Amino acid sequence: MIYFDNAATSLPKPPEVEQAVVQALRTFGNAGRGAHAPTMDASRMIYDTREKLAALFHIPDASRISFMSNATEALNTAIFGLLEPGDHVITTDCEHNSVLRPLYQMEKNGVSVSFLPVDASGQLLYDQMEQALCENTKAVIVTHASNVTGNVTDLSRVADFVHAHGLFLIVDAAQTAGILPIDVQRDGIDILCFTGHKGLLGPQGTGGICVREGIALRPLKVGGSGILTCTSVGNAGGIRSRNVKWTWDCRITCGTDLSGTYGH
Repeated sequence: MIYFDNAATSLPKPPEVEQAVVQALRTFGNAGRGAHAPTMDASRMIYDTREKLAALFHIPDASRISFMSNATEALNTAIFGLLEPGDHVITTDCEHNSVLRPLYQMEKNGVSVSFLPVDASGQLLYDQMEQALCENTKAVIVTHASNVTGNVTDLSRVADFVHAHGLFLIVDAAQTAGILPIDVQRDGIDILCFTGHKGLLGPQGTGGICVREGIALRPLKVGGSGILTCTSVGNAGGIRSRNVKWTWDCRITCGTDLSGTYGH
């Protein structure tokens, strides 16, 4: 079979990916929840993967990367975590439902949305960005490349507009991570959302989000916080805290998914 559906998921996966997933399932403990060898091995793997992604995307602080189940979860985390009632956001006619449906939901909660149109060839009409700007505009959300037309967004042009007006730039890199060069500093990206199972050649159920220092997101999900559960050391006298002092990653993620991460 000649496979042409890599915009949906890459196939076949490299043998190294399969081997890494099997190794993770057989040997890794639960990162951040112990000091024995299996959990330390898992923690080192997560640290190493963050560092490699930071190098790939030119992210100055690898700790600003959090792992997600895919680009959809990353985009939901960005959209629901950043926007508030009364905000306005600009997006485009090229977007995936991973952007559109969260925005439709946010419209019901008092967020207004404007769509940047395209020409007959599917290219964005960049000169209409100024027309879409409102006093309450907070962010611009764009796909780096369309999974329908293959057109690539001129991120530098969008970023110039975004930062000239003090806005945030959220980029959906589902189709380009691992395919096209991405430099969050050069491209002016404030929040980068990506998946692991396409251009990065990882398994399904993997992805991530990078959020620039200084931007705080409300968590989409809450749950496990590992050793931070109690306010004092040890279970005997420990009190379960309602106000944990979260690390950045723990603030916007919960639970554990190691095998897919290692598959990158």
